[in-house]
Amino acid sequence: MLLNQLYQKIVSVPLKLLVSSRLLPDDPVKELEIDKSQPIYYVLQRRSTSSFLMLKEKARLLGLPNPSLMKSDSEEIQDGAVFFLQNKTLFGIGGKLVNKYQKRLARLIHEQRKNTDKKFQLIPVSIYWGRNPGKENSLLRLIFTDTESATPFRKFFLFLFQGRNSFVRFAKPVDVNRVVTPEQSDQSLATKITRTLRVHFHRRRQAAMGPLISNRRQVITNLVVSDNIKKAIEREAKSKNISLQKAKKQAIKYADEIASAYSYKTVRILESGLTHLWNRIYDGVKVRNVEMVRELATTHEIIYVPCHRSHIDYLLLSYTLYHEGLVPPHIAAGINLNFWPAGPILRRGGAFFLRRSFGGNKLYTAVFNEYIFQLMDRGIPLEFFPEGGRSRTGRLLPPKTGLLAMTVQACLRGTRRPVALVPVYIGYERMFEGKSYLNELRGAEKKKESFGQLLGIRKTLKQAFGKVYLNFAKPLMLNEYLDEKQPDWHEYRGQAGAKPSWLTPQIGEISIELMERINASVTLNSVSLVSLILLSTERVALGRKELAEQLELLLSIQKGAPFSEQTYLPDESPAQIIAQAEKLRTIFSVDNPMGEIVTTDEQTAILLTYYRNNILHIYITSSLIASCFLNTESLTKNELISELTKLFPFLKKELFIDWEEKEFIEQIEKNLSVFIDNEILFVNGDLITRADESMPAFDKLFTHAQIARPTLLRYGIILTLLTTQAGRENLSRQDLEKRSQQMAQRFAALYSLNAPESFDKNLFRNTVSVLREGDLIKVSEDNRFEINPELSNLYDTILSKLNNHSRHIMLKTAAWASRYWDEK
Repeated sequence: MLLNQLYQKIVSVPLKLLVSSRLLPDDPVKELEIDKSQPIYYVLQRRSTSSFLMLKEKARLLGLPNPSLMKSDSEEIQDGAVFFLQNKTLFGIGGKLVNKYQKRLARLIHEQRKNTDKKFQLIPVSIYWGRNPGKENSLLRLIFTDTESATPFRKFFLFLFQGRNSFVRFAKPVDVNRVVTPEQSDQSLATKITRTLRVHFHRRRQAAMGPLISNRRQVITNLVVSDNIKKAIEREAKSKNISLQKAKKQAIKYADEIASAYSYKTVRILESGLTHLWNRIYDGVKVRNVEMVRELATTHEIIYVPCHRSHIDYLLLSYTLYHEGLVPPHIAAGINLNFWPAGPILRRGGAFFLRRSFGGNKLYTAVFNEYIFQLMDRGIPLEFFPEGGRSRTGRLLPPKTGLLAMTVQACLRGTRRPVALVPVYIGYERMFEGKSYLNELRGAEKKKESFGQLLGIRKTLKQAFGKVYLNFAKPLMLNEYLDEKQPDWHEYRGQAGAKPSWLTPQIGEISIELMERINASVTLNSVSLVSLILLSTERVALGRKELAEQLELLLSIQKGAPFSEQTYLPDESPAQIIAQAEKLRTIFSVDNPMGEIVTTDEQTAILLTYYRNNILHIYITSSLIASCFLNTESLTKNELISELTKLFPFLKKELFIDWEEKEFIEQIEKNLSVFIDNEILFVNGDLITRADESMPAFDKLFTHAQIARPTLLRYGIILTLLTTQAGRENLSRQDLEKRSQQMAQRFAALYSLNAPESFDKNLFRNTVSVLREGDLIKVSEDNRFEINPELSNLYDTILSKLNNHSRHIMLKTAAWASRYWDEK
């Protein structure tokens, strides 16, 4: 025992000098529900003095029992005792179970049987020395790659090269009381627990390290020699009337254009550089639900599907995952980013490149499909953006399904592990690209990504960008989903590029489901909340006191009628929210004899529409409720629900709302309760009434109603065109969408902010699509509209939700547009 203590002191010297480890999760006692009042024991995979000492340090910081080695001459298993599952291996020899600890574990189980009032907790603890999985066929990985069975000589090199990049990972405790069963002996239960823990440690290591890194040239060779690509090469040679050798060279060229060149060294350098970057420009990156992903990564092939706001998204998600002890994914990036020097760096960071359009190129498609399958089959996590490109309006874009289809086809073909699609919400208080987005939406040509743009970032780095929020949403378990929706999907196992008749519509449904889950996992931040309110005022200005009151209302609505369980509210008070928005220079105060006024300039106001649109779906229900009382003092609840459910199909499709109609009605009722609790609406018998227009409560109601105004105006514009123009001339779907957009642009230029959505064709296209799905309009064989008489009822419902001024200028614009088109 004395020799052991002496050895620990010797090892502790380089450990203190060279090692700085990170704890995962950040607060394991809270996140893993460790009960400090009950006995706690630790489990390490292999006997290791350095790992034992690191465990002691973290246990001390967390206030957990001091880890201790069990004395061989004592039967007592003290609180904080450490169990080692296996001996060290040396050149692949050893690694057997430690019999002494097996007997002690059986003894612990015996003690648990006698003390049923106690909960013995076995906490598995993994120690990672660096995150380098090592390269295949590399001798250097035997020296520099993490392993708990390293010799003292190898451990010294790990201290030296990986000591500042080590992790201590606590896992959820095993409740021994729940494991104990009367029909099994102590020894058999000890064996069962040991087997479970060995699998646990193996899976955790795979989730943190990933598979061995393959040589890029070997990856390309493996692609080209696969049976599927050989067949594709033969088809290419035959269809193009070229030699097999020439077709093979083309396939190699495509593979070289696509494949990543993942480098652990590059990832380490990027991690160090990005840590400095985030600390310089952001006030912090707030991550939620990462523990769920850690657990999922041990059993599933993970495909991350984040929303796409900024080029920073590529770096942010990979950085976060690496920082949280998970393998960074290989990322599908547009070929436009493959310019020097960004392209080579991104490729080494795990990016693989794809063309914006495959253009019917069957050989390129086959190579890309095979690459996706081989990555998934090897257990490498992937990331792609379902929207295809960055949103220029702040709303989620209609999903592109190409990469999702390849993912589903790879699942049909059969991957080693089940597939989990993990939606990710990424939100910024301020973004790099805000001004360039507005220029593009107004007709300016999109600037091609280049080295010059990278140089221009230097000016941007001097600004403050607030906080970033990254939320992992509810995952979609693809195998289970297909079992439920398409039970015959297993029949396609082994088939590359299988295309059953149900595939395309099913992929469409999955893509919408993913977008809805992203929107359900939003974090409300200072800029988005302030934007939502200020843009609902006539002159983008409001008294500071009134702004605080409106913010209080928004927070009350989400507390009383939360959009989803995964929607997050800010911790700050309304006054702190306003102060944060001021700090980010999105708003400013103007002195006034009757109290400060909060406002912004016109250019910034237009930028604020982007941040407002990030959270518009959260408050659309409450705003529509408020809109119902603009032109009437009272309604019954049934009348209110009847009117709003007419609009629900449009809202669900446009805003990717994860509710069915029944849930929407429940949301209406919850929001009504919040308005009543805040004395903005009142119950009067069977009627719900609003305050008189002279009362402050009506001002709150009026301002809140204006949140839905742009949406209602857009619907009104399309319906105005349908009810006026379609009856006078043959109006095609393309004409309707184009003219609606033209009207919206003129309306915005003359009477409102020249906001980005006025230029967004997708919004008008969505509305027309819902009208068709609801049989309110039909398209004839010559692509002309036939209008259902029920359309006029919907039109009246929408007009009733707008105030007199809005209705007047919309109809005025429509009349002007009608004369303009007649004259053309």
